[in-house]
Amino acid sequence: MTDLIIEKLTLKTRVGYGIGDIAICLYWSGVGLYLLYFYTDVVGISPSLAGLIYGIGMFWDAITDPFMGYVAERTRTRWGVYRPYLLFGNIPLALSFVLLFWVPPFEGTILFFFLLFANILHRTCFTLVSVPFSSLTPRITSDSQERTNLTGFRMMGAQTGTNLMALVAFPIIFWVGGEDESMGFVVLALIVGLSALLIHSITFLTVKEPSNDHGIERVGGSLKEAARAIGKNMPFWLVFSATLIVGITTIFFGNNLIYYTKYALNLHEHQSTILFTSGIVAFLSIPFWWFISNKIGKKFTWLLSSTLTLLAFIIFYFYQINSLNELLFLVAFIGFGSGAGGILFWSMLPDTIEYGEVLTGVRSESSLYGFMTFAQKGSIAFAVIILGIVLDTIGFKANEVQAENTLTDMKLIMTLIPSLGIASSLVIIYFYPIDVTMHKNLLKKLQEATE
Repeated sequence: MTDLIIEKLTLKTRVGYGIGDIAICLYWSGVGLYLLYFYTDVVGISPSLAGLIYGIGMFWDAITDPFMGYVAERTRTRWGVYRPYLLFGNIPLALSFVLLFWVPPFEGTILFFFLLFANILHRTCFTLVSVPFSSLTPRITSDSQERTNLTGFRMMGAQTGTNLMALVAFPIIFWVGGEDESMGFVVLALIVGLSALLIHSITFLTVKEPSNDHGIERVGGSLKEAARAIGKNMPFWLVFSATLIVGITTIFFGNNLIYYTKYALNLHEHQSTILFTSGIVAFLSIPFWWFISNKIGKKFTWLLSSTLTLLAFIIFYFYQINSLNELLFLVAFIGFGSGAGGILFWSMLPDTIEYGEVLTGVRSESSLYGFMTFAQKGSIAFAVIILGIVLDTIGFKANEVQAENTLTDMKLIMTLIPSLGIASSLVIIYFYPIDVTMHKNLLKKLQEATE
Protein backbone atom coordinates (compact mmCIF):
# COMPACT_ATOMS: atom_id res chain seq x y z
CA MET A 1 0.00 0.00 0.00
CA THR A 2 1.26 3.46 -0.83
CA ASP A 3 1.84 5.55 2.24
CA LEU A 4 -0.54 8.43 2.64
CA ILE A 5 1.21 11.70 1.93
CA ILE A 6 0.41 14.36 4.53
CA GLU A 7 1.17 17.85 3.31
CA LYS A 8 2.50 20.44 5.74
CA LEU A 9 1.30 23.98 5.26
CA THR A 10 3.71 26.90 5.18
CA LEU A 11 3.53 29.67 7.75
CA LYS A 12 2.63 32.11 4.96
CA THR A 13 -0.41 30.03 4.03
CA ARG A 14 -1.53 29.66 7.63
CA VAL A 15 -1.14 33.35 8.41
CA GLY A 16 -2.60 34.48 5.08
CA TYR A 17 -5.69 32.36 5.56
CA GLY A 18 -5.96 33.25 9.24
CA ILE A 19 -6.02 37.00 8.69
CA GLY A 20 -8.75 36.53 6.09
CA ASP A 21 -11.16 35.78 8.90
CA ILE A 22 -10.39 39.19 10.40
CA ALA A 23 -12.31 40.67 7.48
CA ILE A 24 -15.11 38.10 7.70
CA CYS A 25 -15.59 38.73 11.42
CA LEU A 26 -15.45 42.51 11.14
CA TYR A 27 -18.66 42.13 9.15
CA TRP A 28 -20.13 39.23 11.13
CA SER A 29 -19.51 40.73 14.58
CA GLY A 30 -20.50 44.18 13.36
CA VAL A 31 -23.94 42.82 12.59
CA GLY A 32 -24.08 40.42 15.54
CA LEU A 33 -23.01 42.93 18.18
CA TYR A 34 -24.59 46.15 16.97
CA LEU A 35 -27.37 45.77 14.38
CA LEU A 36 -30.22 45.08 16.81
CA TYR A 37 -29.05 47.97 19.00
CA PHE A 38 -28.72 50.18 15.89
CA TYR A 39 -32.30 49.45 14.91
CA THR A 40 -33.83 50.07 18.35
CA ASP A 41 -31.70 52.83 19.87
CA VAL A 42 -30.52 54.74 16.75
CA VAL A 43 -33.13 54.20 14.03
CA GLY A 44 -35.83 54.10 16.69
CA ILE A 45 -37.99 51.11 15.76
CA SER A 46 -39.45 48.59 18.22
CA PRO A 47 -37.52 45.46 19.30
CA SER A 48 -40.10 43.23 17.61
CA LEU A 49 -39.78 45.05 14.29
CA ALA A 50 -36.00 45.19 14.63
CA GLY A 51 -35.86 41.46 15.33
CA LEU A 52 -38.12 40.76 12.36
CA ILE A 53 -35.91 42.72 9.92
CA TYR A 54 -32.74 41.20 11.38
CA GLY A 55 -34.28 37.72 11.25
CA ILE A 56 -35.55 37.97 7.67
CA GLY A 57 -32.12 39.12 6.52
CA MET A 58 -30.41 36.28 8.35
CA PHE A 59 -32.89 33.76 6.97
CA TRP A 60 -32.21 35.03 3.44
CA ASP A 61 -28.50 34.60 4.16
CA ALA A 62 -29.27 31.02 5.21
CA ILE A 63 -31.23 30.27 2.04
CA THR A 64 -28.46 31.50 -0.25
CA ASP A 65 -25.64 29.60 1.51
CA PRO A 66 -26.32 26.09 0.11
CA PHE A 67 -26.79 27.52 -3.39
CA MET A 68 -23.55 29.48 -3.08
CA GLY A 69 -21.76 26.37 -1.84
CA TYR A 70 -23.05 24.31 -4.75
CA VAL A 71 -21.93 26.97 -7.26
CA ALA A 72 -18.57 27.66 -5.62
CA GLU A 73 -17.32 24.07 -5.55
CA ARG A 74 -18.05 23.80 -9.28
CA THR A 75 -16.23 27.04 -10.15
CA ARG A 76 -13.08 26.62 -12.23
CA THR A 77 -10.88 29.63 -12.99
CA ARG A 78 -7.20 30.38 -13.43
CA TRP A 79 -7.23 31.78 -9.87
CA GLY A 80 -8.62 28.57 -8.42
CA VAL A 81 -11.96 27.29 -7.18
CA TYR A 82 -12.75 29.51 -4.20
CA ARG A 83 -10.19 32.36 -4.28
CA PRO A 84 -11.87 34.37 -7.08
CA TYR A 85 -14.77 35.15 -4.77
CA LEU A 86 -12.38 36.87 -2.35
CA LEU A 87 -11.10 39.03 -5.20
CA PHE A 88 -14.39 40.04 -6.83
CA GLY A 89 -16.93 39.82 -4.02
CA ASN A 90 -15.50 42.26 -1.51
CA ILE A 91 -16.33 45.58 -3.18
CA PRO A 92 -20.12 45.02 -3.21
CA LEU A 93 -19.82 43.56 0.30
CA ALA A 94 -18.14 46.72 1.62
CA LEU A 95 -20.71 49.03 -0.01
CA SER A 96 -23.62 46.98 1.31
CA PHE A 97 -22.24 47.21 4.85
CA VAL A 98 -22.23 51.02 4.70
CA LEU A 99 -25.83 51.00 3.46
CA LEU A 100 -26.80 48.64 6.26
CA PHE A 101 -25.76 51.13 8.96
CA TRP A 102 -27.15 54.27 7.32
CA VAL A 103 -30.25 55.87 8.85
CA PRO A 104 -32.49 56.77 5.88
CA PRO A 105 -34.81 59.83 5.94
CA PHE A 106 -37.93 57.66 5.81
CA GLU A 107 -40.70 56.70 8.17
CA GLY A 108 -43.32 53.99 8.54
CA THR A 109 -43.68 51.37 5.83
CA ILE A 110 -41.05 52.91 3.54
CA LEU A 111 -38.51 52.83 6.38
CA PHE A 112 -39.31 49.18 7.09
CA PHE A 113 -38.83 48.09 3.49
CA PHE A 114 -35.64 50.12 3.06
CA LEU A 115 -34.08 48.58 6.15
CA LEU A 116 -35.17 45.14 4.97
CA PHE A 117 -33.71 45.75 1.48
CA ALA A 118 -30.38 46.93 2.92
CA ASN A 119 -30.24 43.90 5.20
CA ILE A 120 -30.98 41.39 2.43
CA LEU A 121 -28.47 43.06 0.09
CA HIS A 122 -25.72 42.85 2.69
CA ARG A 123 -26.51 39.22 3.53
CA THR A 124 -26.34 38.28 -0.15
CA CYS A 125 -22.95 39.94 -0.57
CA PHE A 126 -21.69 38.36 2.65
CA THR A 127 -22.66 34.88 1.42
CA LEU A 128 -20.83 35.51 -1.86
CA VAL A 129 -17.56 35.87 0.06
CA SER A 130 -17.92 33.93 3.32
CA VAL A 131 -18.97 30.51 1.96
CA PRO A 132 -16.03 30.19 -0.48
CA PHE A 133 -13.66 31.48 2.20
CA SER A 134 -14.77 28.83 4.70
CA SER A 135 -14.60 26.14 2.02
CA LEU A 136 -10.89 26.77 1.53
CA THR A 137 -10.05 24.75 4.67
CA PRO A 138 -10.59 21.25 3.19
CA ARG A 139 -9.28 22.51 -0.15
CA ILE A 140 -5.94 23.60 1.33
CA THR A 141 -5.22 20.40 3.32
CA SER A 142 -6.73 16.96 3.85
CA ASP A 143 -4.86 16.17 7.08
CA SER A 144 -6.96 16.37 10.27
CA GLN A 145 -4.21 17.79 12.48
CA GLU A 146 -3.12 20.26 9.81
CA ARG A 147 -6.73 21.38 9.62
CA THR A 148 -6.68 21.94 13.36
CA ASN A 149 -3.51 24.02 13.01
CA LEU A 150 -4.92 25.95 10.05
CA THR A 151 -8.15 26.51 11.93
CA GLY A 152 -6.17 27.74 14.92
CA PHE A 153 -4.71 30.53 12.80
CA ARG A 154 -8.12 31.19 11.34
CA MET A 155 -9.79 31.44 14.73
CA MET A 156 -7.09 33.81 15.95
CA GLY A 157 -7.92 35.94 12.93
CA ALA A 158 -11.64 35.62 13.58
CA GLN A 159 -11.27 36.62 17.20
CA THR A 160 -9.01 39.51 16.20
CA GLY A 161 -11.76 40.81 13.91
CA THR A 162 -14.33 40.44 16.67
CA ASN A 163 -12.00 42.10 19.19
CA LEU A 164 -11.31 45.02 16.89
CA MET A 165 -15.02 45.53 16.31
CA ALA A 166 -15.69 45.35 20.05
CA LEU A 167 -12.82 47.70 20.92
CA VAL A 168 -13.12 50.50 18.36
CA ALA A 169 -16.82 50.58 17.41
CA PHE A 170 -18.29 52.64 20.22
CA PRO A 171 -15.23 54.94 20.56
CA ILE A 172 -15.58 55.76 16.84
CA ILE A 173 -19.36 56.14 17.16
CA PHE A 174 -19.07 58.40 20.23
CA TRP A 175 -16.18 60.42 18.75
CA VAL A 176 -17.85 61.07 15.39
CA GLY A 177 -21.47 61.31 16.40
CA GLY A 178 -21.47 62.33 20.05
CA GLU A 179 -25.01 61.96 21.32
CA ASP A 180 -26.20 61.47 17.72
CA GLU A 181 -24.79 58.01 17.04
CA SER A 182 -26.12 57.70 13.48
CA MET A 183 -23.19 59.40 11.72
CA GLY A 184 -20.76 57.42 13.85
CA PHE A 185 -22.20 54.16 12.56
CA VAL A 186 -21.74 55.27 8.93
CA VAL A 187 -18.09 56.18 9.50
CA LEU A 188 -17.53 52.91 11.34
CA ALA A 189 -18.99 50.97 8.39
CA LEU A 190 -16.75 52.83 5.92
CA ILE A 191 -13.65 51.99 7.95
CA VAL A 192 -14.66 48.34 8.20
CA GLY A 193 -15.34 48.03 4.46
CA LEU A 194 -12.00 49.53 3.43
CA SER A 195 -10.11 47.42 5.98
CA ALA A 196 -11.79 44.21 4.79
CA LEU A 197 -10.91 44.99 1.16
CA LEU A 198 -7.24 45.31 2.06
CA ILE A 199 -7.20 42.20 4.24
CA HIS A 200 -8.79 39.89 1.66
CA SER A 201 -6.44 41.19 -1.01
CA ILE A 202 -3.59 39.93 1.18
CA THR A 203 -5.35 36.57 1.65
CA PHE A 204 -5.86 36.22 -2.09
CA LEU A 205 -2.17 36.82 -2.76
CA THR A 206 -0.74 34.60 -0.01
CA VAL A 207 -3.08 31.58 -0.07
CA LYS A 208 -2.74 29.38 -3.13
CA GLU A 209 -5.08 26.53 -3.90
CA PRO A 210 -3.12 23.30 -4.58
CA SER A 211 -2.38 22.14 -8.10
CA ASN A 212 -3.52 18.60 -7.24
CA ASP A 213 -7.23 18.04 -6.85
CA HIS A 214 -7.41 17.42 -3.06
CA GLY A 215 -10.72 15.72 -3.72
CA ILE A 216 -12.32 18.69 -5.44
CA GLU A 217 -12.57 16.80 -8.74
CA ARG A 218 -14.48 14.08 -6.92
CA VAL A 219 -17.20 16.59 -6.17
CA GLY A 220 -20.10 15.74 -8.41
CA GLY A 221 -23.73 14.83 -8.69
CA SER A 222 -26.81 16.92 -8.24
CA LEU A 223 -27.75 19.05 -5.27
CA LYS A 224 -30.26 16.33 -4.38
CA GLU A 225 -27.54 13.67 -4.32
CA ALA A 226 -25.32 15.88 -2.17
CA ALA A 227 -28.18 16.44 0.27
CA ARG A 228 -28.86 12.68 0.42
CA ALA A 229 -25.19 11.99 1.19
CA ILE A 230 -25.14 14.62 3.92
CA GLY A 231 -28.24 13.03 5.43
CA LYS A 232 -26.31 9.79 6.02
CA ASN A 233 -23.29 11.49 7.60
CA MET A 234 -23.80 10.89 11.34
CA PRO A 235 -20.65 12.71 12.62
CA PHE A 236 -21.67 15.76 10.59
CA TRP A 237 -25.10 15.76 12.22
CA LEU A 238 -23.57 15.56 15.69
CA VAL A 239 -21.27 18.55 15.06
CA PHE A 240 -24.10 20.30 13.24
CA SER A 241 -26.61 19.83 16.08
CA ALA A 242 -24.24 20.81 18.89
CA THR A 243 -22.98 23.92 17.09
CA LEU A 244 -26.47 24.94 16.06
CA ILE A 245 -27.87 24.68 19.57
CA VAL A 246 -25.00 26.59 21.13
CA GLY A 247 -25.08 29.25 18.42
CA ILE A 248 -28.78 30.06 18.63
CA THR A 249 -28.98 29.97 22.44
CA THR A 250 -25.93 32.18 23.04
CA ILE A 251 -27.56 34.79 20.79
CA PHE A 252 -29.70 35.61 23.82
CA PHE A 253 -26.56 36.57 25.76
CA GLY A 254 -24.58 38.28 23.02
CA ASN A 255 -27.41 40.52 21.78
CA ASN A 256 -28.61 41.35 25.29
CA LEU A 257 -25.24 42.25 26.78
CA ILE A 258 -25.24 45.79 25.36
CA TYR A 259 -28.77 46.39 26.64
CA TYR A 260 -28.03 44.93 30.09
CA THR A 261 -24.81 46.96 30.36
CA LYS A 262 -26.58 50.18 29.38
CA TYR A 263 -29.84 49.88 31.27
CA ALA A 264 -29.20 47.57 34.25
CA LEU A 265 -25.63 48.50 35.15
CA ASN A 266 -25.41 52.08 33.81
CA LEU A 267 -22.08 51.31 32.14
CA HIS A 268 -22.86 52.37 28.58
CA GLU A 269 -19.67 54.42 28.31
CA HIS A 270 -17.69 51.23 28.98
CA GLN A 271 -19.29 49.14 26.21
CA SER A 272 -16.08 48.81 24.22
CA THR A 273 -14.11 47.73 27.30
CA ILE A 274 -16.69 45.09 28.21
CA LEU A 275 -17.04 43.64 24.72
CA PHE A 276 -13.29 43.76 24.15
CA THR A 277 -12.55 41.97 27.41
CA SER A 278 -14.66 38.98 26.46
CA GLY A 279 -13.15 38.94 22.98
CA ILE A 280 -9.50 39.35 23.96
CA VAL A 281 -9.72 36.58 26.55
CA ALA A 282 -11.31 34.30 23.95
CA PHE A 283 -8.48 35.24 21.58
CA LEU A 284 -5.76 34.56 24.15
CA SER A 285 -7.36 31.23 25.01
CA ILE A 286 -7.14 29.93 21.42
CA PRO A 287 -3.50 28.71 21.65
CA PHE A 288 -4.38 26.97 24.91
CA TRP A 289 -7.40 25.18 23.45
CA TRP A 290 -5.42 24.49 20.28
CA PHE A 291 -2.72 22.78 22.36
CA ILE A 292 -5.29 20.86 24.42
CA SER A 293 -7.09 19.71 21.27
CA ASN A 294 -3.88 18.29 19.82
CA LYS A 295 -3.21 16.49 23.11
CA ILE A 296 -6.58 15.02 24.10
CA GLY A 297 -8.57 15.30 20.87
CA LYS A 298 -11.33 17.57 19.62
CA LYS A 299 -14.19 15.76 21.30
CA PHE A 300 -12.79 15.89 24.84
CA THR A 301 -11.66 19.48 24.37
CA TRP A 302 -15.26 20.37 23.47
CA LEU A 303 -16.53 18.65 26.63
CA LEU A 304 -13.99 20.44 28.83
CA SER A 305 -14.43 23.93 27.38
CA SER A 306 -18.23 23.69 27.31
CA THR A 307 -18.33 22.63 30.96
CA LEU A 308 -16.36 25.74 31.91
CA THR A 309 -18.61 27.97 29.79
CA LEU A 310 -21.73 26.46 31.36
CA LEU A 311 -20.34 27.16 34.83
CA ALA A 312 -19.60 30.78 33.81
CA PHE A 313 -23.19 31.40 32.68
CA ILE A 314 -24.60 29.93 35.89
CA ILE A 315 -22.38 32.20 37.99
CA PHE A 316 -23.36 35.21 35.86
CA TYR A 317 -27.03 34.60 36.67
CA PHE A 318 -26.70 34.09 40.41
CA TYR A 319 -24.02 36.70 41.12
CA GLN A 320 -25.17 40.23 41.94
CA ILE A 321 -22.99 42.43 39.73
CA ASN A 322 -22.16 45.73 41.43
CA SER A 323 -19.14 47.07 39.55
CA LEU A 324 -17.43 47.20 36.19
CA ASN A 325 -14.61 44.94 37.39
CA GLU A 326 -17.04 42.23 38.47
CA LEU A 327 -18.74 42.32 35.07
CA LEU A 328 -15.37 42.20 33.31
CA PHE A 329 -14.35 39.12 35.29
CA LEU A 330 -17.56 37.30 34.37
CA VAL A 331 -17.46 38.10 30.67
CA ALA A 332 -13.78 37.11 30.66
CA PHE A 333 -14.71 33.76 32.19
CA ILE A 334 -17.32 33.23 29.49
CA GLY A 335 -14.84 34.31 26.82
CA PHE A 336 -12.22 31.82 28.02
CA GLY A 337 -14.59 28.86 27.84
CA SER A 338 -16.13 29.86 24.53
CA GLY A 339 -12.74 30.49 22.91
CA ALA A 340 -12.51 26.80 22.00
CA GLY A 341 -15.78 26.78 20.06
CA GLY A 342 -14.54 28.20 16.78
CA ILE A 343 -11.36 26.17 16.47
CA LEU A 344 -13.22 22.96 17.31
CA PHE A 345 -16.17 23.47 14.99
CA TRP A 346 -14.16 24.60 11.95
CA SER A 347 -11.67 21.73 12.35
CA MET A 348 -14.27 19.02 13.13
CA LEU A 349 -16.54 19.91 10.23
CA PRO A 350 -13.95 19.26 7.46
CA ASP A 351 -13.20 15.82 8.95
CA THR A 352 -16.79 14.79 8.36
CA ILE A 353 -16.32 15.37 4.62
CA GLU A 354 -14.07 12.32 4.23
CA TYR A 355 -16.31 10.28 6.53
CA GLY A 356 -19.28 11.04 4.30
CA GLU A 357 -17.32 10.29 1.11
CA VAL A 358 -16.18 6.87 2.38
CA LEU A 359 -19.71 6.05 3.53
CA THR A 360 -21.67 7.21 0.48
CA GLY A 361 -19.19 7.67 -2.36
CA VAL A 362 -20.30 11.29 -2.74
CA ARG A 363 -17.95 14.09 -1.74
CA SER A 364 -19.49 17.36 -0.60
CA GLU A 365 -17.24 20.25 0.37
CA SER A 366 -18.80 23.64 -0.13
CA SER A 367 -22.25 22.08 -0.29
CA LEU A 368 -21.76 20.74 3.23
CA TYR A 369 -20.56 24.14 4.45
CA GLY A 370 -23.47 25.80 2.70
CA PHE A 371 -25.97 23.42 4.25
CA MET A 372 -24.44 23.90 7.69
CA THR A 373 -24.58 27.67 7.50
CA PHE A 374 -28.12 27.47 6.06
CA ALA A 375 -29.42 25.74 9.15
CA GLN A 376 -27.22 27.77 11.48
CA LYS A 377 -28.28 31.14 10.13
CA GLY A 378 -31.89 30.09 9.73
CA SER A 379 -32.03 29.15 13.39
CA ILE A 380 -30.27 32.37 14.40
CA ALA A 381 -32.85 34.29 12.38
CA PHE A 382 -35.62 32.55 14.28
CA ALA A 383 -33.85 33.19 17.61
CA VAL A 384 -33.42 36.92 16.93
CA ILE A 385 -37.06 37.30 15.94
CA ILE A 386 -38.06 35.57 19.19
CA LEU A 387 -35.61 37.77 21.13
CA GLY A 388 -37.21 40.93 19.73
CA ILE A 389 -40.66 39.70 20.73
CA VAL A 390 -39.38 38.72 24.18
CA LEU A 391 -37.84 42.16 24.75
CA ASP A 392 -41.20 43.77 23.93
CA THR A 393 -43.01 41.23 26.14
CA ILE A 394 -40.85 41.95 29.21
CA GLY A 395 -41.48 45.68 28.75
CA PHE A 396 -38.21 46.90 27.23
CA LYS A 397 -38.35 50.50 25.94
CA ALA A 398 -35.31 51.94 24.15
CA ASN A 399 -33.68 55.04 25.67
CA GLU A 400 -35.94 54.93 28.75
CA VAL A 401 -35.46 53.84 32.37
CA GLN A 402 -36.41 50.15 32.52
CA ALA A 403 -38.66 48.60 35.15
CA GLU A 404 -36.95 46.37 37.73
CA ASN A 405 -38.79 43.26 36.58
CA THR A 406 -37.72 43.98 32.98
CA LEU A 407 -34.07 43.95 34.01
CA THR A 408 -34.55 40.79 36.09
CA ASP A 409 -36.20 39.00 33.17
CA MET A 410 -33.47 40.20 30.83
CA LYS A 411 -30.76 38.65 33.02
CA LEU A 412 -32.72 35.41 33.20
CA ILE A 413 -33.11 34.94 29.45
CA MET A 414 -29.50 35.93 28.69
CA THR A 415 -28.09 33.24 31.01
CA LEU A 416 -30.61 30.41 31.38
CA ILE A 417 -31.18 29.89 27.63
CA PRO A 418 -27.43 29.70 26.77
CA SER A 419 -26.90 27.35 29.73
CA LEU A 420 -29.50 24.94 28.39
CA GLY A 421 -27.94 25.06 24.93
CA ILE A 422 -24.42 24.36 26.16
CA ALA A 423 -25.62 21.51 28.38
CA SER A 424 -27.34 19.94 25.37
CA SER A 425 -24.15 20.18 23.28
CA LEU A 426 -22.22 18.26 25.94
CA VAL A 427 -24.57 15.31 25.55
CA ILE A 428 -24.47 15.42 21.75
CA ILE A 429 -20.69 15.68 21.29
CA TYR A 430 -20.14 12.80 23.73
CA PHE A 431 -21.17 10.51 20.85
CA TYR A 432 -18.88 12.09 18.19
CA PRO A 433 -16.74 9.22 16.77
CA ILE A 434 -13.95 10.75 14.65
CA ASP A 435 -10.48 10.99 16.19
CA VAL A 436 -7.06 11.37 14.57
CA THR A 437 -6.59 7.63 14.00
CA MET A 438 -10.02 7.16 12.48
CA HIS A 439 -9.53 10.12 10.14
CA LYS A 440 -6.18 8.83 8.89
CA ASN A 441 -7.86 5.50 8.13
CA LEU A 442 -10.55 7.33 6.16
CA LEU A 443 -7.91 9.08 4.06
CA LYS A 444 -6.15 5.76 3.40
CA LYS A 445 -9.41 4.24 2.20
CA LEU A 446 -9.99 7.15 -0.16
CA GLN A 447 -6.43 6.87 -1.50
CA GLU A 448 -6.82 3.12 -2.06
CA ALA A 449 -10.08 3.71 -3.92
CA THR A 450 -8.38 6.05 -6.39
CA GLU A 451 -5.32 3.87 -7.07
